This record gives sequence, structure tokens and C-alpha cells, in this order.
Amino acid sequence: MSLEIARHGSPETPIVVATARYVLLPLANLLTGYSVKAMERKIERGDWQEGKVWRRAPDGRIVIDVVGYQRWIEGPRAAVSEKIEGQKPQLPVQMDLGLRREKGTQGDGNAKA
Repeated sequence: MSLEIARHGSPETPIVVATARYVLLPLANLLTGYSVKAMERKIERGDWQEGKVWRRAPDGRIVIDVVGYQRWIEGPRAAVSEKIEGQKPQLPVQMDLGLRREKGTQGDGNAKA
């Protein structure tokens, strides 16, 4: 669909634009929140592996594989969280104590007097 066709359509019809699988660093910045410089550092340090999270386009420019980036974000921790899916997640101690105070209980679970 050309832009002209989209303009003449009904104003209530949403236009959906899907991202490409491989995007240049400035667009990856908008999609991920990582600055271009931060992404370049991750590539230089080897945090992001070539062929998995990034590639070189035929013109030599670096492109980010959006699917590879999502896999990197999910990482090995995602597999662990899927294993314990039915269990109640454990809160960090400080957060747990804060929630107990809000509910009016002491650290041992007894109601405050």
C-alpha cells in the first residue's frame, strides 16, 4: 500500500508498520533504548555475537537482528523462569518487608498491635 492510498483511507483505519528483522543502529536505538555507542561497545566487547545479535550488511554497515536481540534479552534466565512458572515468585527481602509494612504485618507475619 502506497502512502497516497493510506491517506485516502478512512481516518479510523489504523496503519500498522512492522519493523524489519535487520535494522541499522539508529533505528535499533529507538527500538531497544540502547544508545548507538552502547550497542557499538557491546559488539566490540563481544557481549553481542556476530551472526546472533548483529551482522554486517553487504555494504559493510552493522545491522541489529531484532529477533537475535530478543533472544539475547530473554537469555538463559528465561528458560529458568519458564521451569518454575506455577510457583509464586520470591520478592527480594527489602521489597517483601516493605509490602508487609504496608499490609500492617510484622516481619514474622503477625499483625501489628
